[in-house]
Amino acid sequence: MRELEFLPEDYLRARYRRRIGFIRSWLLLAVGLAMVLYSFQMGTWVRDARAELRALQGTGSAVEADVRKVRCLREEARMYNERIALAEALRPRASVTAVLADLVAALPGAVRLERLQVRWPARGADHPPVVRMEGLAPGEQEVTRTLAGLDASPRFGQTILVESRLGEGPAASGRTFALEARLLSLETKQGE
Repeated sequence: MRELEFLPEDYLRARYRRRIGFIRSWLLLAVGLAMVLYSFQMGTWVRDARAELRALQGTGSAVEADVRKVRCLREEARMYNERIALAEALRPRASVTAVLADLVAALPGAVRLERLQVRWPARGADHPPVVRMEGLAPGEQEVTRTLAGLDASPRFGQTILVESRLGEGPAASGRTFALEARLLSLETKQGE
């Protein structure tokens, strides 16, 4: 600004202040205009949010019946699952019919059973049920074959001979015996 050097110092300062004031006023105008536009935009957003809220307020009552129905079905499913678990806990792992079928398959033809007893363990016990058999065999070989047949069966394990003696009386010709065997599930026997 070499051509303005002859102007007085006060004039140059006043001119500088006017320019700064002009720039300030433009900046204030731009900021004010931005604030006005932002408030219009916020008004639009608030109107849209209110419209969505009004639209959603009616759907809550329509869905509420379905929510109650789902809760009711979940409660029924929980009750049925509890009943199924209770029925599974009460049912023995092996039925007496299955034990008898496996026992008949394991016994030799000449052996006659006179007494059969199954001792089920207390609920929650670790050991399997024990089957006690008392019967009459023509000889010691049939008693041995009975032991071998029970050990070979997938239903029985750890078969022991409790007693074997000569039959007493004319009707009891042969040997009376008593056996005990642990009753196993099929999975246990196969896993041994």
